[in-house]
Amino acid sequence: MMTRTLAAIVKKEAKELDWPQSVQVVFGRQKTSAKLKTAAAATDWLKPNEALILVQLHRPLDVHWGDRFKVFCRPGGQEVTNGRVIDPSPEIKNKELVVTPLLRLLSGQREAMILALCRRRGVRGVRGKEIVEFSGLPPENLLPAAEKMELKGLVRILGFQPLFMISTESLTWLAAQVEAFLRRFHRLHPEAVGVEVEKIKKRFRLPSLVLSLALARLKREKKIIAYEQGLVSLASHEIPLGPEEKKILKALEEMCYRGELRRVSLEEIRRQFRLSSRTLEKLLSHLMVKRRIVQSANGFYLHSLWLEEVINRLRNLGKREFSVSEFKALTGLSRKYAIPLLELLDEMGITRRKGSLREIL
Repeated sequence: MMTRTLAAIVKKEAKELDWPQSVQVVFGRQKTSAKLKTAAAATDWLKPNEALILVQLHRPLDVHWGDRFKVFCRPGGQEVTNGRVIDPSPEIKNKELVVTPLLRLLSGQREAMILALCRRRGVRGVRGKEIVEFSGLPPENLLPAAEKMELKGLVRILGFQPLFMISTESLTWLAAQVEAFLRRFHRLHPEAVGVEVEKIKKRFRLPSLVLSLALARLKREKKIIAYEQGLVSLASHEIPLGPEEKKILKALEEMCYRGELRRVSLEEIRRQFRLSSRTLEKLLSHLMVKRRIVQSANGFYLHSLWLEEVINRLRNLGKREFSVSEFKALTGLSRKYAIPLLELLDEMGITRRKGSLREIL
């Protein structure tokens, strides 16, 4: 990559280094004048005969991680030292090299360098072309190294062509941040079922793949619940209900189990219980949060126990395939409700459409 500033490790003979005001640095066929400055921060990870320096080139050179170079006191003069580049794009503050733990990783081997770039990019992740630009490594060498690092639990590969990955350290941090965000949201909006995934994505400005990985981790750890409507909430979240609302909630659940919610509109239910649209939505959401009811794609509600009974009856049919007519007879549903329910079972992975029939998986 073209750069005028880089961090490098050089050999030193004396305890203290006193660099000439200007030196010549040579990278193979590339050379230019430069200024060298020893890092002020402590670097106990260096060998006794090594020093960490900031190199400020007079003109841009094409330099990569790991490139070796020589330093001369003047053009054609005596060699002062030699070293290798560990960061062709270092962080500078007040004209000093900022010494971070990432520099220690960058001073190591190839895997350590890739891990450092992943951590530097944080939750944005790093792409293969960025590693190639930084290191000059052949692109075909990156995937084997990344797969080895993933086996060690250091990174997660999000894409192979092109290569895209994130450090597990960044993923852990992101999961904690999302969890904290949900906690704040529930505190401010206790009656809401959850937060839209799209809102979380915008809040953290994340690639979809990265957010999906963080949410999958939280779900696997049973810290969050994901809903079909594209909402997520903390697993511990409960929508607050008053005594009267709890009575209505019980009646709604019983109606759902008996199938009455499929025969009457939500507007009729709202009028029957004298509820506002918002309160009815809150009560139905509460039942979904508790996994007591399930909402189908076309909007009608099913009791989870009733749905489980249907699934058990299907699996006890004694055959692998069935028709819509057989399903209607099995459930007592009209075609209006049988078809959406079959589509829901397809989504759940219970059945699969096979021509005019359904196959039990």
